Amino acid sequence: MLKNYLKIAWRSLLRQKTFAFINIIGLTVGLTCCFLILLFVRHELSYDTGQLKADRIYRLTYLPKFAGLKTPLALTPPPASPLLPSAFSEIEKSARIYQSNATVEVKKEGQSQPVKYDEERFFFADSTLLDIFSFRFKEGNPRTALKDKFTVIITDETAAKYFGNQSPIGKTMLYEGKHPLTVTGVVEKFPDNSHIHIDLLANYETMFATESEYARQNLPQNWIITHSSTYVLLRPGRSPETVNARFPQFLLTHANKQFAKDIEYKLQPLRDIHLNPTVDSNLEPPGSMTYIYVFIGIAVMTLLIACINFVNLSTARSLKRAKEVGIRKVLGSEKGQLVAQFLGESLLLTVISLVFSIVLIWVLLPVLNNLTGKQLTMTYFLSDGWLLLLFVGLTIATGLLSGSYPAFFVSRFQPIATLKGSFMSGKAKGGAVRQLLLGIQFVVSIALIIGALVAFRQLQFLMNQPMGFQKDLIITAGTRNDKISNVFTIPTDSTYQRLKTFRDVILQKPNVKDVTLSNRRLGFGAVQRNVIPEGHTQEETLFIGAIGVDFNFIKTYGLAFVAGRDFSETYQTDKTAAFIINETGVKQLGWKSPDQALGKTVNLEGKQGKIIGVLKDFHNRSLQAPIEGLLMTIDQPMLNLFSIKIANENKSETIKAIQQEWDNYFPEKGFAFEFLDQSIAQLYEREQRLSSLIGYFAGLAVLISCLGLYGLVSLVTQQKTKEIGIRKVLGASVSSIVQLLSKDFVILVGIALIIASPLAWYAMDTWLTEFAYRVSIAWWVFALAGVLVVAVTLLTVSFQSIKAALANPVKSLRSE
Repeated sequence: MLKNYLKIAWRSLLRQKTFAFINIIGLTVGLTCCFLILLFVRHELSYDTGQLKADRIYRLTYLPKFAGLKTPLALTPPPASPLLPSAFSEIEKSARIYQSNATVEVKKEGQSQPVKYDEERFFFADSTLLDIFSFRFKEGNPRTALKDKFTVIITDETAAKYFGNQSPIGKTMLYEGKHPLTVTGVVEKFPDNSHIHIDLLANYETMFATESEYARQNLPQNWIITHSSTYVLLRPGRSPETVNARFPQFLLTHANKQFAKDIEYKLQPLRDIHLNPTVDSNLEPPGSMTYIYVFIGIAVMTLLIACINFVNLSTARSLKRAKEVGIRKVLGSEKGQLVAQFLGESLLLTVISLVFSIVLIWVLLPVLNNLTGKQLTMTYFLSDGWLLLLFVGLTIATGLLSGSYPAFFVSRFQPIATLKGSFMSGKAKGGAVRQLLLGIQFVVSIALIIGALVAFRQLQFLMNQPMGFQKDLIITAGTRNDKISNVFTIPTDSTYQRLKTFRDVILQKPNVKDVTLSNRRLGFGAVQRNVIPEGHTQEETLFIGAIGVDFNFIKTYGLAFVAGRDFSETYQTDKTAAFIINETGVKQLGWKSPDQALGKTVNLEGKQGKIIGVLKDFHNRSLQAPIEGLLMTIDQPMLNLFSIKIANENKSETIKAIQQEWDNYFPEKGFAFEFLDQSIAQLYEREQRLSSLIGYFAGLAVLISCLGLYGLVSLVTQQKTKEIGIRKVLGASVSSIVQLLSKDFVILVGIALIIASPLAWYAMDTWLTEFAYRVSIAWWVFALAGVLVVAVTLLTVSFQSIKAALANPVKSLRSE
């Protein structure tokens, strides 16, 4: 019986090649989109599952309320971690890990000069981190690998990069040009679905040993600074809530009495880290459950459109098979057998689509990886049993869902009516349902187009919105690796002299327009520092972002003043006792106007001076966050970051000339430069990916809808062959016939636009609330989406309509 069903189903598909082709293409595209999204979602939900103790690992979050923050941070002060196991019986192990960009020099065999590497994934960690996380050692002893200072563990990929096929154990590398580190272990790199990725992991005490004396004394006792990520391993069966409840007392016992009551610690489960964007200062950008829901919704809608295509075409096509059904019923076929036959045809089509879909997934995986920043492979796809089971189950469900309505619809045909030829078509037999399903397709397509347009407009707004300073054609490069402990480093004035000499040298280069120094890049926030403005006492803790700059910094970046003046070497006190603040900072420190702030005294962690200028507000962070208060001061010993403004001509030659001088003046640090505008654009990488993904899937949704619409119009025109022939004989024009066949579809698009618009508006307005600065959802976005869908609909319908209208009416009437 099954063999017979399959044989009939195959023959039926061969007889209706156009129908089969349209359905296979639609289902293939729908399944592929759905599978790719599910592959991405599965990967996002699997973060940190490779950790054997994942259910007992927690990260400590830190909320310094005294600084005016409302969002907890993933970075904590260094003194807390060593005290946790003794203070809480629930905590078995605790470890700190600190990320720092690093320049590493490796002497390779056969080379006279060491090779420099600028590493972004260089970490310092307590040895207990090896007891908390599951490091897979390939060489070395995990019990002793991080016990001593100046020891380092590297990944197998880093080992191959540095030492080739040689064993790296016992070999040394130079950190920051002067500190030798000995390799004591080689581990496998953490998988892609991990919230942290490490290339080099050095002993935590090594960090203190390589800092200045002042930093070594201050950091281990500083209970305020946001510095290291702290992870704890709870004992089996212990509750994190118990630990959270005792943190206030822990802080009152150990932290600064002035701040302890305004500090909040909480344990965050390891599995909650990646998909929880409510915690700031993560080691890597987190994902978002909101985006997961959006992608799942797109997957469901795309597959739904494909299923609707199948249902519409099958029900319309079933009218032509009415006599076949009637004969089969007369010969004794039962309703269940007919249902099984048509469901079999549906499943056969779906299985064929699945095969093509797997091939398409293999082709499109690189595109998905490029859009999402993942490293998904077919091996990951095929090795995940649950994922394969889900795909097979979804394929079967799709086949049954797509074929159920047509199967039961056909099985209800009355044999006498069908054999007499009096079986009615059109709205009386499934037409209303087809109209409803087609309307759903249009609603989904329009909603996706509106979403894509709004996301694109918001992205363009973020990318093109003036930030209040010049960012084009400025390259930045640091002479020291950027790390928070630089705050406690006190370089000598001779360090600044070397920087100044380099600046003067490259200013003589062609196409170098200006050079300035600072300790932070504009556009990337500022370190919050304790400030006591005039009129406040030391007990009133206020914090404000602060940047150390040189005299020509404000001019180089084109910042505008609303009151006061710029720093000037003409005034001797500007170097030691002057500050410039922005408008928001004026309000934050309690002054009513910029003019009132001028001349006020400010104490910035021991440096006391007067406000000499007020800057017009500018965006020193991405436009996802509101403008914050900012204080600038001349701080020459702390300056370590060059901002070099160059001409647009001969950029590569200019950069090459700068690099040659850099290697002469800063041999201990590679010339790792970045274009500032490109670096700022990367702040919106997630929005860029979302916009692209919604745009692609909106296009695919429209494509699938057009395929179904094309097939449906083909069947409708066949059913109306006689009517079209009669109208032509009676003098109807081609345009009137095209209008006849197109009118209902255009009306349907209008109704779909009315339904889709409020739904899309609500979804996108909710998404836009994540941004401090956003676009408005303009009316023309909805109009444009409607016009696009109407245009595509008319194009699709017109192709078949014109063909039918131009046909010889004599042939159509003779065939009837």
